[in-house]
Amino acid sequence: MIREDSNGLYIIENKSLRITLDPAAGKIAGLDNLYSSDISNGGCELFLLDMHGKIFCSSDFDLKTDICSDEVFEMLTVNASLESELVRVRISLINDKNDTVSILYQVRDDYKYGVQTRMKMHLPLLERLSAGPECRKYYPGCAVRDRKGNSVLVPMRESLYSSDILMPLVVCDREDRYGYSVEFPTLSDLNNVGATQNINKLLTYIGSEDALENHWVEINPDSTFNDTAELKITGIKNGWAEAFRRVRSTWRQNYDLSEYEREDLSWMKKCVVNHFAFLYGREAFDGGKIDVDKLLSDGEAFGGYDSVTIWNQYPRLGIDSRNQWQFHDDFPGGREAVRDAVSEMHKRGVYVFLPYIPWDQGINVSAEAMSDEFAKLVIDTDADGYQLDTLIEIPHIFREKLDEIREGLVLQTQHHPAKKRPTEFITTSWDEFWRTDPMPEDDVFRFMCPEHIAPVISRWLRTEDKTTLIKRAEFGAAPIVIWQDIFGRWMPYTDDQKRMIRRWKYVYLENIDIYQGDDPVPLMPTFTQDLYCNSFGNSGGDSVILSFFNDSDKRKEEVSFRTETGVKDCSVILGEGFCRAEGNNISFDIGPFEVKHILISKDTES
Repeated sequence: MIREDSNGLYIIENKSLRITLDPAAGKIAGLDNLYSSDISNGGCELFLLDMHGKIFCSSDFDLKTDICSDEVFEMLTVNASLESELVRVRISLINDKNDTVSILYQVRDDYKYGVQTRMKMHLPLLERLSAGPECRKYYPGCAVRDRKGNSVLVPMRESLYSSDILMPLVVCDREDRYGYSVEFPTLSDLNNVGATQNINKLLTYIGSEDALENHWVEINPDSTFNDTAELKITGIKNGWAEAFRRVRSTWRQNYDLSEYEREDLSWMKKCVVNHFAFLYGREAFDGGKIDVDKLLSDGEAFGGYDSVTIWNQYPRLGIDSRNQWQFHDDFPGGREAVRDAVSEMHKRGVYVFLPYIPWDQGINVSAEAMSDEFAKLVIDTDADGYQLDTLIEIPHIFREKLDEIREGLVLQTQHHPAKKRPTEFITTSWDEFWRTDPMPEDDVFRFMCPEHIAPVISRWLRTEDKTTLIKRAEFGAAPIVIWQDIFGRWMPYTDDQKRMIRRWKYVYLENIDIYQGDDPVPLMPTFTQDLYCNSFGNSGGDSVILSFFNDSDKRKEEVSFRTETGVKDCSVILGEGFCRAEGNNISFDIGPFEVKHILISKDTES
């Protein structure tokens, strides 16, 4: 509800927030979390503008207010004008009558000097947002940093296009419970802020307290109120976990994820150990043919390959005039030999991906013609799908052509699909990264879209780094890609690393319904230095798995961790040492640089 009190203050209130506006002073007089009487913010300017060589604040403007409402929303609009500079600002505070207030800023410039003026905007509300003494902050550009200063929650990063997955600014009390979540809606997937006419993209880059306090985002207003910033503010009572779940729910509302419910594509969900085989390498080729026995026997040391990508073109492709389709014809025995190998793998329960090279397409070859070849190769070889080299998307006609052949053919991109439509029908991709020290690190897409299976891979990691690669898969509860022949460079796993992967496959399959549940939350607060935690489970389920990583060279002997619900029982399912339940807490130990998974049975009656 919006009301005006006897002092001329406007009060906007719903079940989680109270915002008090002082139009005479041009300020937000108060922002309160209604779940806690202790969480309150004092006054601040509505905005600051840097223009014409001077900084102006909202109190420098003449302000007028207006109120309107319908059955769903109510809105308080503040029209601010500064005639001396020919600049106007419109601030709309929109109450959803539930738990969120959106604040929309629009700036109009009528060109005091006859041309557009470069302006920068600062929003004091963001800078001063507090949840009391020693409050905890999760910045949108870097929610959590490791001890080296790296971001632990990694956004989708493989394209010139940016993802529409944007993290909020979360400010909580010291217990990580009561506070505020501020989202920055950005509908466009372009990085170019000028093209989108929306400065929210710049606000999502804020990754530190200094950046928050000193944010000045460049805006490009004209005479049509078209340059905007928007904040969606919600009062929260369950800290970071609640804020993350809200962002995920909002993001998913824009997607049709029904393709992920297809039973015929569900086989990929059980592919934990996936192998990349260079077809002319020693792993897979012997005596002029594909040696399926050797390839799969070698895979037993990893727990058995669930899928194999057989690769036969690059880096040989381009040495002559042959295209990618002809390489299959010219393989010893032709496509029939590939089909025989696929048949042998199928008999042993192993699925087979073929490679698709998008850059091997002649200038006079259409997508239609390429998709025809794409489909024909599957018909000729009986493969189970495609590994889409270098891609984040592919025309939907390729999906349609596969569906015409038979059910159960899977598309897997090398990088995460980064746009709406591809995300809806490309149901698996690699989670590939290039850093040699990828821990602790979480792939944000794994937690936003848990249906999307993304095995972890980093091809160039050496022996000592591959252990870290395995731990990254364990920490994020993800499958893994085994790639040892990197286009001729042999980079094998050690016996100990193979044992780690074999053990991880067993644990993953034993608890697959929890690991692939619909309610994973990254980076639950641990209140213990250098200790990180991911939570995996189903909303409404009676079990949850907590994945911990100790990013230090010291053993942590007695760690106490507060769970979201009461604990009926707990057990260690990955890692060593003990754990025990203590009401709403668990206690455990964890070794240096160790990943440890604890299975918790919830006490639903507590």
